[in-house]
Amino acid sequence: MVVTPTMSDDDSQEAPSEGFGPSKLGVRTTVDAPLSASQAIEVLQAGNRRFVQGDVKAGGLGPDKRRALASHGQRPVATVIGCADSRCPVEQLFDARPGDIFVLRNAGNTCTHAEGSMVGSVEYSVLNLETKMILVLGHTGCGAIMGATKLFMERTAFKYIELTRQKDAQESEQPPQPCGCKSRSTLLGLLDALVPVAEQACVELGGGSTEEIAAHAVKVNVWRTINFLLSYSLVIREKVASGEVELQGAVYDMSSGAVEFLGKSPKQAQLLNSDAHVVPSMQA
Repeated sequence: MVVTPTMSDDDSQEAPSEGFGPSKLGVRTTVDAPLSASQAIEVLQAGNRRFVQGDVKAGGLGPDKRRALASHGQRPVATVIGCADSRCPVEQLFDARPGDIFVLRNAGNTCTHAEGSMVGSVEYSVLNLETKMILVLGHTGCGAIMGATKLFMERTAFKYIELTRQKDAQESEQPPQPCGCKSRSTLLGLLDALVPVAEQACVELGGGSTEEIAAHAVKVNVWRTINFLLSYSLVIREKVASGEVELQGAVYDMSSGAVEFLGKSPKQAQLLNSDAHVVPSMQA
């Protein structure tokens, strides 16, 4: 893929194979046609290669391009669900500019909490912005995944002790005190919801250290988020089933800067038969 040359605000058209696709106004707006899923993934891959090589071309936007985005709306090439980690800025690692990517971020790139906001936003991007590629992007060294893995390991290690403490408390008629008790918080609730990811990673590996399980859990979590989207969004299922939209996973390596593209979920064909229309928290 050809690297995008630096453009002035007077330039009106990019070559179709460059940058983030054709842009009649120098930025991606509603006057431009949507990119196909295959075109979008090629653009993301090319942008990441430029980022890794230190040959970024995105730069800033001049007044004319900012006004174009404000006046003519957005036509991003892809929707990306990424992690809130400040070391993983989605636009930068794909060498993108404002208007190029529709980005959703939270700790752990997950749909375990406030899932209506995440899923609804993806549906909006597909229906209104006409993005054809949905990418769930995890990353190495994810703090949310490591926290959930430590919580899982702690619970596993203290399971027998906790049962013993509860039994002793019952015999002495004293209320049991949880081993390794922590103050309840929203953060702990988020990590608790990610514990099944660590548990599945442990099962798939057949055991391992906290670091090994957490590293594998990053990919497990990517698939989990993708599978959640397929399970609870009729809009996404229909678009994917028709071939109009693709839903893929990827992992960003913070050390190398490279993004590993994982492709589609192994469970996609099965989940396309789901009959759920809305996320659990919004079901009547």
